[in-house]
Amino acid sequence: MDAPQRYSPGRFFRDREINEKVGITSEKALWEWVEGGAQPPHPEGTVPLSPASERTFYRGQPDDGYALVSRLFREIWANDPAVTESKMQNAEQHLLRVLKHGEGLGRLMTDGELLAVLQHHGIPTRLIDVSAGPLEALFFAVDRAEDTDGRLFIIELPVLKNGLPDIIDLTAQDALEWEGTALGPHYAKSTWTNRVAVIHPNDLDPRMRAQRGRFLVGGLTASYPDRTMTFKGKRLTAQQLDATSNLGIFFPKNSAPGAKWPAKAWTVRIKKQWKRGLRDRLKALGKPITMDSMYPPIGEVRRLALREIGRLSRTYSVPPS
Repeated sequence: MDAPQRYSPGRFFRDREINEKVGITSEKALWEWVEGGAQPPHPEGTVPLSPASERTFYRGQPDDGYALVSRLFREIWANDPAVTESKMQNAEQHLLRVLKHGEGLGRLMTDGELLAVLQHHGIPTRLIDVSAGPLEALFFAVDRAEDTDGRLFIIELPVLKNGLPDIIDLTAQDALEWEGTALGPHYAKSTWTNRVAVIHPNDLDPRMRAQRGRFLVGGLTASYPDRTMTFKGKRLTAQQLDATSNLGIFFPKNSAPGAKWPAKAWTVRIKKQWKRGLRDRLKALGKPITMDSMYPPIGEVRRLALREIGRLSRTYSVPPS
């Protein structure tokens, strides 16, 4: 008799991946599906979402066993599995104090703008990086971990008003919009635990522009009677929900609607054997997606730029023949 499987985010996602439902059986089929807009399986009779809908976002992860969590959540979880909104906000405020007042970062920036910059440069925050396009997200699922399957997420936010999702503007106020939503050491306001919002950085940073970068943010996953998911026939505990995603994201199985969740997501597994070929396909695009194009080495090309300007300027002193 087989031993019962322990719960893990990787097993949960494999139980819900949509590869077969959307016909992904090969590298070529996956590529055609992504180029076609990476549409998840919607119930018959509904209109598929356009990638330009401004409420569909994509995230690629190189290891199919990784949870869908922010780096700040992961750093706290490593030392303290009982992560709460209070602990997240305390860590966030401490980080901002140290960097703004101790290091002088963020002059003339709101706390939210500084968080976006920190996230962008690999410092743990509660923001989760996503892309507005599936091709850009695919890159992050295949750019490393050659011996491990990757994973692509398609995340859909509901319409709130004017056809748009829940949007947070980091430039609108100095204080963070979620500051003060913790209620004591264990709880948080329901208005925050029921949110998954998108942040558009609206900047000209070449890296964020190349990645079509956005951020998702929201309250920590809360287990309500009408907000549940199951694995192997058993309802996930609050801790298992946390371990899967720290945001209130519902992963459908079959036709379950998940109407009470603030966001919905589907996932595709990318076989390790496909990674090299998919990188080659991304590189061959008219606007190539490569390590250099997605992480423009601005600091490293200074010497090249100076050399080229010097070389060109020297030609100006040569009289025409």
